[in-house]
Amino acid sequence: MKSIAKIAAGIVLTALICTGAWGQADRPLIGEVVVEGNDFVAREPILGAVADVLKVGEEYTETKGAEAIRLVERMGYFDDVTLSTEQMDQAVRVIITVVEKQRIDQVLFAGNTVISDQELAAEIISQPGHIYDERAIARDVRRIEEFYEARGYIAKVSEARLDEFGALTFVMEEARIEDIVVDGLGRTEPWVVKREMELEPGELFQQKEVSTAIRRIYAMGLFEEVETELRPGVENPLRDVILVIQLKEAKTGRAAFALGWSSLDSLVVMLSAEERNLRGQGERASVSLELGGRESYELSFSDPYLDSKGTTFEINLYDTQRRRQFIGGAAISTADNEFDERRTGGDFTIITPIADRRSVSMTVRSVEVSSSALQGTTVLPPGVGVIGTAQGLSGGNFDNPVPTNPGLGPDNPEPGDTSLPVEVAAPLHPGGRVNSLKLGVIDDTRDVRANPRSGAVTSLTYEQAGSLLGGSTEFGKFTLDYRRYFAVGEDVVAVRFMGGTTFGDPPLFESFTVGGANTLRGYEPDRYRGETLILGNAEYRKRINDSLTAVAFLDVGDAYGGTFRTVVPGFQIQADDQNFQPHVGVGAGVRVITPIGPIRLDFGFGEEGSQAHFSFGNTF
Repeated sequence: MKSIAKIAAGIVLTALICTGAWGQADRPLIGEVVVEGNDFVAREPILGAVADVLKVGEEYTETKGAEAIRLVERMGYFDDVTLSTEQMDQAVRVIITVVEKQRIDQVLFAGNTVISDQELAAEIISQPGHIYDERAIARDVRRIEEFYEARGYIAKVSEARLDEFGALTFVMEEARIEDIVVDGLGRTEPWVVKREMELEPGELFQQKEVSTAIRRIYAMGLFEEVETELRPGVENPLRDVILVIQLKEAKTGRAAFALGWSSLDSLVVMLSAEERNLRGQGERASVSLELGGRESYELSFSDPYLDSKGTTFEINLYDTQRRRQFIGGAAISTADNEFDERRTGGDFTIITPIADRRSVSMTVRSVEVSSSALQGTTVLPPGVGVIGTAQGLSGGNFDNPVPTNPGLGPDNPEPGDTSLPVEVAAPLHPGGRVNSLKLGVIDDTRDVRANPRSGAVTSLTYEQAGSLLGGSTEFGKFTLDYRRYFAVGEDVVAVRFMGGTTFGDPPLFESFTVGGANTLRGYEPDRYRGETLILGNAEYRKRINDSLTAVAFLDVGDAYGGTFRTVVPGFQIQADDQNFQPHVGVGAGVRVITPIGPIRLDFGFGEEGSQAHFSFGNTF
């Protein structure tokens, strides 16, 4: 048995030795590695790809050959890769044969309308002269779609094909708005919302325009929340979208009741009511009453879209009494610089679009302005004005001219002589009726009218008042108002320039004024009056949150020039500044969004001290 086992072991050992020798003889060594068939792609990158597998001096096996083919194919430059061997003296030559992919001769784009070919070509990797690489093309497709998204559009690259002539074409499908759906409305009509959007089904989707539309809708003041959602289109779900506006309506009605007491007016009762969404159509109506020491009322109605063109209509009726201020020059003295002014009348305005962002306006105004009880006194120089009785000073006969009195000896007066100088007193605010027609042109590129972040608005108006219109005053007034807004991240820089001048004989109560919350902050209201106006304002509006904005401002301006008549012939009031004086006001303030609207509080510093100003909305 032992001899049999030895014989078997010998046979197995002999077989293993023979097999190993045969296997060794069947695995030749690699003598050289060469590349054939390459044209555009150099041989070095190909050899580098297989350097760790096919090493000269090592054995060549079928497994190594298959791995080398895989590595070269992975380079992405070839349509076909094969490998063969050729016998050499002591080894084999390994030959890698490649068939290069087609080369790109030109790059074309189809279907793009809002982004140019040059802009798209700069975003992709594939360029003329490159070999067609599917992985690079896939990356280019993503780059193109992301570039559209960064520009605020939506687009899909439906195809990227290379034809037989070497033209690589990217085919774009730019998303369009298939439909606009408004959800969440109860009282408000859907068309009231859609008319604020400069978007129509069939237009290209653009995020900037959608964002502007959302701000315009929110600025209507009719909704607490405004959100958007994009849904795939029904007719073309792979390309188009349905824009869904999701709204939550706000309470648009408001009523207020208040009681007040003062030594001047005694008990005052104030009532007011407002509806900002009358009939669910965005119309606005308000009424306010003030009863007691002062009795006033105001009625107003406005329709922001009187017709399909977007014509705006507004009418106001009022009988109001307001505390005004007059600060006279050195030639006029007053016991008190405040007086009550009553205005009774009304006005209506129509604004009609005539072109994109441009419109014309017409305002008809008729108002009776009371004469004030404020008395100013001044000295009439010899030969100026006339002298009458006390009755005459209140509107009676003025038949005695002020004498020049050349022969009167101050130490030898005679009966009937008039002592000079003559001091007279008269209401500084004579009152009267103003009937006027105002025409204007408005160019408005603001993104949102209520609280703009970009764009500009220019208003040029001319108002003519006169006896032909039934009024007691005759004058013309030309006014220019230019405002510009710049977005700085979340903040806004806003600037305004106003200029104006008058013609004819404007009364004091129709003069230009600066000073107060809406013109020159840091100064008392109506601080400067004149027939000419120059005013500049600049604000930096720093957004704190959705309800709070901090503001820094700089105001420069003046109302100057002109002389205004009183009821006493020869007694005229000159503007404080006869030439332009750049009065400066600087300060800071806050804007707070509240349930009753945006509240404004500013604190400014001027040449005469400081002033706090409380009002509503933005200054401009």
